[in-house]
Amino acid sequence: MHPRAQSLMEIRSRAGPFAVRDPGSMSRAATLSRNFPLPTSPTAIPASVNNLAVKDNRYIMSLGIPWDESRKEWKPVDMTVTYNGDGVFTASTSTITFPMEAPVGMGGHGTAPNPIQYLVGSMCGCVGVKIILALGDNGIVPDELNIAFHGTRKKTMPAYFDNVHLKITLRADADDAMVSAIIEQTLHRLCPIAAMFAEVGEVTFEHRIIRDHTL
Repeated sequence: MHPRAQSLMEIRSRAGPFAVRDPGSMSRAATLSRNFPLPTSPTAIPASVNNLAVKDNRYIMSLGIPWDESRKEWKPVDMTVTYNGDGVFTASTSTITFPMEAPVGMGGHGTAPNPIQYLVGSMCGCVGVKIILALGDNGIVPDELNIAFHGTRKKTMPAYFDNVHLKITLRADADDAMVSAIIEQTLHRLCPIAAMFAEVGEVTFEHRIIRDHTL
């Protein structure tokens, strides 16, 4: 494959499920699905979306992330988790602390999130942050963003998530194709937690845009 072709990811503007793979790590089998109307003309697709460009009615995604250094998450992370007894833990960084419990049935009482709930919340929060940033880079401030998570787990230990599906609802005056491309970019390139899920299972999504204006 030509080196330039290897440095680009193509996101074709058509409906239906398809595989999106990073050419630099073709062993990854993360599948992303979309569900949005096919643009009626090339002009229906914005000229650029964050680090996406349009060519021959396709989104072309550079594998480079042209974000300010302040947005890049290369720094090491330090955290201490302390057991307080009775299934309760406290997680601490240099600036914050938050409670955590063992799952109910493993010593917890359901009064604080358990580790798996934090993991799921972290993925959705990470995806949400990156979507909001990408929309803002394109001059769009959504009135609402909702991310519903559904995941299934392997029936053998370590029982990791083998399938994750996100239903993303956005209230904004935004183009369907642009939003879909932003979500795909977020899941595959920008959110490290989503990328980790995709390393061990399948990650899919659907999205819906609510527009308040009337024609």
